[in-house]
Amino acid sequence: MIWAPPAGAHTDPAAAALRSYIAAANIPAFARKYGMKCSACHLAVPVLNRFGQAFKDNGYRMKNGTDDLRANEPSYWPVFAWLWKNYQVDVQRVGGRTVQQRGGISDGALVFGGLGSISDKVSFRFVPIVYEDGVTFTDHGWIRYNQAFGSDWLNIRVGNNELELPIYPGREYNMGTSRFAALYAFTVPGSVSRFSVLFPQPGIEIMGHDRRSRSRYSVNVFNASGAPRAHCTFCAPGVFGRVTRRVDLENGFLRSVQVGAFGAYATWPVGPDTSDLKGQRRVGGDIELLLGSDVLPFRVTLMGMTGQDDRALVPTAIRDARYDAGMLQLEYIPRLPLVFYSRLQIIRNRRQAVASSPSDFGDQDFQFVGVRHALDLNSRFAWLLELSYWRWTIKRIAPGGANVTNHTLWLGTHLDF
Repeated sequence: MIWAPPAGAHTDPAAAALRSYIAAANIPAFARKYGMKCSACHLAVPVLNRFGQAFKDNGYRMKNGTDDLRANEPSYWPVFAWLWKNYQVDVQRVGGRTVQQRGGISDGALVFGGLGSISDKVSFRFVPIVYEDGVTFTDHGWIRYNQAFGSDWLNIRVGNNELELPIYPGREYNMGTSRFAALYAFTVPGSVSRFSVLFPQPGIEIMGHDRRSRSRYSVNVFNASGAPRAHCTFCAPGVFGRVTRRVDLENGFLRSVQVGAFGAYATWPVGPDTSDLKGQRRVGGDIELLLGSDVLPFRVTLMGMTGQDDRALVPTAIRDARYDAGMLQLEYIPRLPLVFYSRLQIIRNRRQAVASSPSDFGDQDFQFVGVRHALDLNSRFAWLLELSYWRWTIKRIAPGGANVTNHTLWLGTHLDF
């Protein structure tokens, strides 16, 4: 018999994340538009280098007179496509005993979207995703006004906006299904709220940066996605902000250091008419080190965060719930276009909302290793292969207080056009 978690345990946020963060790899359409190679913007597909980060911060603009669509060949359209397919083996163990083992070809997806700049002042992104099982939805959709009042420090974006997180899943090694869910999509055990910093939020973003994106900030004001709505006009307001500062070094083994801080406060309605709002807090910091080489670096990223949910969000709770989480990621690029990477994530519930719950109920450990190689990478298309393995343990959630551990071996390929 296959074990299934009880309702409200929130033990598989990756299942929800699966259909939300597979888009946004490298975009050959940008290479076609500007006559450049994909490696101009990427350390290793799809991770951005410094130039690529500045290009994104500028609203997908070079700012050299070639951004306006009227300056391009009529045959160019600001659209791209991405499709993927993979073989996956999953093994689930409960209390040290294997209860499920299965493997096969997973449902793939087609992403056909548009993004870029249509003039010096306007940029956009719209990314619909179609799965083989028939599910279709839009990942992101926004319009941005660039350089309000002529300043890079004020850009305004309206729509369904991703939150500016460290190691953002849409621009990382995200062909698998659960690599970021353990940390970003975590909810405290028993919470009725579905707010997560992982998912895009509908609202307004204001962001700014200096010339080379060494200093950056972003502020999002939003209405929490998926919140119940009745008898309200702004039913679940929230705010998110992040600041970063990068220092580039001309000489030595240490090539750059970037530090950042972020925080979110979101509300979620409780009660029969959704008018009673209760709060959730997420606060964290990160540091990123680039070592050895600017072109073929060893990158180290360390992040920590803490969260707190109001006790009213957890039925039968007697106190606010608190948790701490951390992540360490290592990436090494021995030669282009080959990259090795690994990730460690931990989540610890520091205070359970329900006093009778074990102190470590719902704690999580996540380990991940992988290798990715681009078989072909040019301005027309990209073809990539990836092999990865991850192990995900969730504590004390099975009957009798046993741990549940999921092992996954993943081999896949994708094409970008």
